[in-house]
Amino acid sequence: MMRDPQTTQFYCVADDLWFDTPARMADEDSRFGPAAGPVAEGWRRSGQGLWSVHLPEDRTLPEQGWKIHVSALPGDAEDTLSVVARVCLRDHVPFKFLRSRAALAFANDKYMPRSGSGKFITVYPAHEAEFEAVATELADRLAGRDAPYVLSDLRIGAGPVFARYGAFVDLWCRDDSGAEVPALRDPSGRLVPDERDAVFRTPRWLPLPGWLGPHLAARAAAHDPSFPYTVRRALHFSNAGGIYLAEHKSTGETVVLREARPHSGLDAAGADAVRRLRREHAALERLAGVPGVPRVYGIHQVWEHVFLVEEHIEGERLLEAVIARNPVVWTNASAEDMAGYARWAGTVVDGLERLLARIHARGMRFGDLHPGNVIVRPDGSVALVDFEYAADLADRSTPWAGAPGFSAPPGADPVDVDRYGLWSTWLMMLLPLTEMLDHDPSRAELLTSVAEHLFGLPRGRRRGAPGTPRPSVPPRRRAPPPAAGCGSAGRRPSRWQAAGPAGRWQAAGPPGAARSAPRGCRAHGRSCGTAWSRGCTRAPGRAATTGCSPATPRCSAPAGTRWRTARRGCCWRWTPWASRSRRGTATGWWTPRGGPGRIRRAGCSTGCSAPRWCWPGWAAWTTVSPCCGGRWTDRRRGPAGCTRAPRGSAWRCATSPS
Repeated sequence: MMRDPQTTQFYCVADDLWFDTPARMADEDSRFGPAAGPVAEGWRRSGQGLWSVHLPEDRTLPEQGWKIHVSALPGDAEDTLSVVARVCLRDHVPFKFLRSRAALAFANDKYMPRSGSGKFITVYPAHEAEFEAVATELADRLAGRDAPYVLSDLRIGAGPVFARYGAFVDLWCRDDSGAEVPALRDPSGRLVPDERDAVFRTPRWLPLPGWLGPHLAARAAAHDPSFPYTVRRALHFSNAGGIYLAEHKSTGETVVLREARPHSGLDAAGADAVRRLRREHAALERLAGVPGVPRVYGIHQVWEHVFLVEEHIEGERLLEAVIARNPVVWTNASAEDMAGYARWAGTVVDGLERLLARIHARGMRFGDLHPGNVIVRPDGSVALVDFEYAADLADRSTPWAGAPGFSAPPGADPVDVDRYGLWSTWLMMLLPLTEMLDHDPSRAELLTSVAEHLFGLPRGRRRGAPGTPRPSVPPRRRAPPPAAGCGSAGRRPSRWQAAGPAGRWQAAGPPGAARSAPRGCRAHGRSCGTAWSRGCTRAPGRAATTGCSPATPRCSAPAGTRWRTARRGCCWRWTPWASRSRRGTATGWWTPRGGPGRIRRAGCSTGCSAPRWCWPGWAAWTTVSPCCGGRWTDRRRGPAGCTRAPRGSAWRCATSPS
């Protein structure tokens, strides 16, 4: 069971639509050398989720002990890994590391659990003497390198080397709530929870090695008694830092402290928490005096963390207000209830529209409008919080945030970014299904019409928000289904047609014929979407738009393959080329390269056509025996009378067929 949204993120990285193991993340293009190259003599390599695990053949991991963590920035991760690997290979010390740059960026994302933040490499010394020797050498070799701080650990020296006591192998027990959690074995042999919080601590029975004393003292000395605020309670935590309700030590004024940790909480553009916080500080200073924008009282650095001090705005987040008030989910809502809620929602959105107009009048856009960033005050007025993505209207380098269901289409004008967020917020307040728009923007009109019908609003009431851009781009996460003229088997291929008299572009055909549509061109009819990049993702292992040939160099067919026309029913993460396999390829399907019997990403076969119900969790197209041949099976059970073949690659009869 996934206990929190941060843990859930691990199972969303491999696929945008389906929960899947993180190991299936498409990161082949960014793998680190030791994860993909030859294995050192006397060592064995295995995969563990996003980790590449390296163990000497003559050693076995103990159950628990002092482990060493090394963090790194994306720019010097390869070199840091090289330094650590040389030491571990020389001394035969087991280690593991995140296998790719993409995995490292994901682990340091803003929404990842803080307890694992910064952990790039883990080293497993066999005993305390080896722990001291390896940790000291790594601290000396890596001293001075900038890297994220590992909150759960004790820093060794002045570099990216950290340590904590914990389990080396999978041990599990039940905590006080009854949930299954990682465990340690205490001196009596009983399993107890291995507490992996965002603070360094050791088990009660374990004495701290003497040589760690100076490092613990250095950590304690990081406190700054001159900081003029006292934290009263935490409001929110993320990998980027915390948000706290605090009080000024002398005046007693209540404020909000926004914390930023350096090199942590990376966003999609690679900006860390400190960079975004300083951007917010600049925006709040520029917007000083605008009603509905928090006052800013200053910015402070305590140890390595940066704190922005803001006005505390009384009220409730719009998200909680909508959940508490929306009568759509009531079983006995009356017409008066619906009308009253619609009036309140209209008042809130009108207030937001006026507030955005004042921000735009200052030459800025907000860039992250959604109900979680709106405060409804007790008097009904509204305010905005979280200005990390606020920027000048002329600034094209600062991205806008991408909250699911509230992110404007790519290329939108800065003012339209906020107007789109305003329209999405209005729609969410009435019909909280806006996340559907990320998968199918064409549903915008339907959702709007349903919301207007439910609440008895005149058609086009909120669509009258001036200039609100409509979701008019193709789905960003899933290829659209084919339509007439989209290259389905037996039909004419889709063509791109220029908006002017520039001619026609072929969308599907033999190798080399496919090209990206030029600027100013549109799809001919309901064809394959409005941009090739939407239909053909940029790495092998992903699908081309159904019926269309890949259009970018990294989606071109490899040597020895030929193109085939796709048809409906193919699962969307198939490798986008047809193979000349040993068994041949069924005409009309996109299939990966290779022979039959292998399991491919997302449950698709190699060299054999798949049925229409090709979904993750179904695997093993089998042709090995009379009782099992030619069937798609649930990978856990297999067909009746069959058992898994050696190496788990196929199914075979449990007994010899008669």
